[in-house]
Amino acid sequence: MTDQNSYTSERLTLRHGGRDRIFTVVTPDIIGDRPDVLFYFHGSLQNGNVARNFTGRTFDDMASRTGTILVYPDGVERHFNDTRRGLRERTRDLDIDDVGFTHAIVDQLRDRRDIGDIHACGYSNGGQMVLRLLHDAPGLLAGAATFAATMPAADNLIDGLGEPVPTPYLAIHGTGDHIVNYDGGVAGLDPAHTRGVLVSAFESAEYFADVNGLDDADHTRRAEEALTVDTWSRDGHPPVELWSITGMGHVVPTPKDLPPSIGPGTDAIVAADVVAGFFGWE
Repeated sequence: MTDQNSYTSERLTLRHGGRDRIFTVVTPDIIGDRPDVLFYFHGSLQNGNVARNFTGRTFDDMASRTGTILVYPDGVERHFNDTRRGLRERTRDLDIDDVGFTHAIVDQLRDRRDIGDIHACGYSNGGQMVLRLLHDAPGLLAGAATFAATMPAADNLIDGLGEPVPTPYLAIHGTGDHIVNYDGGVAGLDPAHTRGVLVSAFESAEYFADVNGLDDADHTRRAEEALTVDTWSRDGHPPVELWSITGMGHVVPTPKDLPPSIGPGTDAIVAADVVAGFFGWE
């Protein structure tokens, strides 16, 4: 383990798909022989540096103390080309290959050092990018986590989406999210910026439980005052967890004060700590 803030960060450029793509790598000062890697995919209208500040550098600090290499890719024009047919952004018009970009970053990291398993987490549009990786890069991820993102309804999935393989999966979602509604429905900040219909947070978690060979018999629930944790678990099968935060809006749980337009935050949990625990880093 390392002290908080004991890391270096590099802003790097990689030529991919005929354009320069940018990503930030956070490397702890003290690191093991084969460190695991965590990708953090930012939300709409953000980039990697904005995401770092948006989460109060809690993921940087977690990476430092667990010896995990942390990667923040930048989306093209501040968006990733995700799973949703209803994504109406330039990244879709340009047919940006963010799955290939992710593979290229992994290859570059492996050229630089011997690394361990690849994990990914993401917020909103970035969470949808994680869902796309689970489908279109099956087996790449040793674990996945999403914040404020659920599976699109069947008629809102992009054409040609692949088939996922069993992978540990964590979802964190606020019951007060008015942009990606906890109970499902049309997602978007307002009627002019909709992303199509998404399923509920619970249905989305059930979807991945089914992928992992889990069913109702494997489901348990732990309820506390401010949160509910639904778990699907059985020996020999990757687990699925859904952390539902009472009243929380469209945010990543951190101690940082966030804009009121995306809804209230929470002091019930810190997402980076939950992610580290779920992936077995602490």
